Amino acid sequence: MYTFRIFDSITEECKKIWKDDRNKFSSTFFQDIQYVEEVIKNKNNQIKIVIIYYNNIALAILPFEIKRYFFVNVLQWIGTDYSDYCNPILSERYKTLFNKIYFLNVWKLILDEMKKDIDLVFFNNQLALINNITNPFVSNFKTSLFSKIYNITLGEKFKDYKDNIKNKDKSHAYEIHRTLIKYEKLKKISKNLTVNIESSDHNLLDFKSIIDEKKKQLFKKNINNKLDEDFKKIFQNLIDSKKIKFYLISLMVGKNALSRCFGFVYANTFYYYIPTVLPNSFNNYKPGKILIIQLIEWCIKNNIKKFDFGLGSEKYKKYFSNKEISLHRYIYSCSFKGSVAHILLFILLKIKKLWL
Repeated sequence: MYTFRIFDSITEECKKIWKDDRNKFSSTFFQDIQYVEEVIKNKNNQIKIVIIYYNNIALAILPFEIKRYFFVNVLQWIGTDYSDYCNPILSERYKTLFNKIYFLNVWKLILDEMKKDIDLVFFNNQLALINNITNPFVSNFKTSLFSKIYNITLGEKFKDYKDNIKNKDKSHAYEIHRTLIKYEKLKKISKNLTVNIESSDHNLLDFKSIIDEKKKQLFKKNINNKLDEDFKKIFQNLIDSKKIKFYLISLMVGKNALSRCFGFVYANTFYYYIPTVLPNSFNNYKPGKILIIQLIEWCIKNNIKKFDFGLGSEKYKKYFSNKEISLHRYIYSCSFKGSVAHILLFILLKIKKLWL
């Protein structure tokens, strides 16, 4: 018997289900309850947490919010404005207890209950696979594939990683080889080349400085970004809570940083979240790529199993990765106003694609 409940806030019952390890939920950092709660604190959107059950067993958590955009109410995943990935939270049991027919029937009932409050459904940045579980909001609907994201499944040794890349694509292996050569040359000509690792466990991370650096770089390239004051608050509060390990990792020559990365470890995955390359006389040696190599080695030494490059399908990410996952968008109109907004959004996305 499939049932569902819709909560207007994250209640204690929601938290209990969300945090219960027996449910074996698959998700990403951007569906972690601490992150979701911080996002909610900084926004006044209407919350709709949907939990789907099978015989009182929680199969899925759907963390939704309803946000007002001009003249329409839009149903979206909580944190859509800031999150790299926006997905349902699925139990391992989902794979055996739920199929397309059951999912579509339950989803119709959920949407019917919420339709009076929404004009448009807009599910952005959806992974096709969530830790090897197929995302039903991608596989069961007509979505648009608009990007890819790149990951590395890490082995026990750096050599295993290099061999895996070589078997996948020799041109990618050459890129890694060339980066290692540049690293060796840089070590010879520079003094005190080091990798500095600061952790939120022991250090006061200078989070603000790397955000400011990144914003300047994106501004010069005329690229819009999500790095506003609310974004800073969300992550600064998470850093201060010390419940999730955040890192500021820098490739240094003496006291000068050549490249830096703000990242974090969650569910045995390192998220390569905000990288920067600072203007310096060693830029020809590609310090950003050298830092990636150092990060991969660091992850392997610390038994981290996965390296996530985050949003963006830049070539360098593809070269270093051994796995890619498609990213999808789903739009559905629930009212006349929603239909008008859908058309306008379609035109806007087309224009944006032409400018990229």
